[in-house]
Amino acid sequence: MPGPSLLYVGDNGAGTTSRDRADALEQIGAVVTRLPPPALSGLAARIDWQLRARLQIGPVIARANAELIRAAAERTYDVLWIDKGWMIRPATLAAIRSRVGAVVLFNNDNPWGEHERGLWRLHLGLVPLVDEIMTPKYSVVRNYERAGARRVSVVDFGFAPARHFMPDQPLPMLHDISFIGTALKDGGGIRPHRTELMLDLAKRMPGRVSLFGHGWSRAVRGHEQLFRVIADGAWDDAYRQTICASRISVSFITKDNWEELSHRAFEITACGGLLLAERASRLEQSFRDEHEAVFFTGVDDLADKAARLLADEPCRARIAQAGWVRAQSSGYDNASRLAEAIGRSPLLRSLFPGSSAAAPGAKVEG
Repeated sequence: MPGPSLLYVGDNGAGTTSRDRADALEQIGAVVTRLPPPALSGLAARIDWQLRARLQIGPVIARANAELIRAAAERTYDVLWIDKGWMIRPATLAAIRSRVGAVVLFNNDNPWGEHERGLWRLHLGLVPLVDEIMTPKYSVVRNYERAGARRVSVVDFGFAPARHFMPDQPLPMLHDISFIGTALKDGGGIRPHRTELMLDLAKRMPGRVSLFGHGWSRAVRGHEQLFRVIADGAWDDAYRQTICASRISVSFITKDNWEELSHRAFEITACGGLLLAERASRLEQSFRDEHEAVFFTGVDDLADKAARLLADEPCRARIAQAGWVRAQSSGYDNASRLAEAIGRSPLLRSLFPGSSAAAPGAKVEG
């Protein structure tokens, strides 16, 4: 029995979790047609981003909606899967509703958080129109229900096996402590929590911290000499190789986004990296502290544990190996995460052959 035809509206760019989810839906049987947003470059892209972020208008939004209308006019789909929904107008969804079956709105961020306040007007307009909202955050379930959601389900973050895996041969250790991730808020400005922690850590351990991501040069300006590397980012092969070439990989919880766990934690362990993660209850349910990962609270704890781990190579190797085994054996990959959620969905599970097998162990939903 063939899987459902699925029109996937979301970013397909390097390093995006949206692309990873589209790949995972293919792995569990969907026939996926991808509809990424139009791309601009240079000054036009910067101006368009400001229009989108502040006013939810601009040429990229206009083209994205026109492309969705065109795609739905050409054929019908069993499932319309909208990732984030920052750019899809409610009127567009209403216009094509008869051309698609089940409509899923997946959002790994938080419309009620602090760092993306300007981006959510269109997204919130879609909430009453879709059949199911999927989110990795229990903290937003009630908010979605109050906004008119018909059904909200929780899907944990995961990793993409095609991109996050251990190398056949160990790589040379180029970095003692690395962090891969942006220093910037999506709506503009610096994320203070992670910036302050990494700067404090570098002051205590000068020359041993490497940073990869947008905005770090600006965030640590005047303190560049404290860091081994400050780079714009690392994606796909470079992302995996950086993790594998780091003795310790740090992961944060984005508190102003109400995060309860981070996708980066699962990606680091899937690559065989040693995860030093900010303490959070759902991460502690996923990895045993001091056995499969190491958790910290605050900069003092972070610095103490980083120093201890750097001085103990056998301990690092043992925890990294155990974390990798846990990630591989516990269904932490994206396909398993989505299959479980689909198996719990009264609307979706009949469309995906074998998805009902994922229903045992279902998570409590709001």
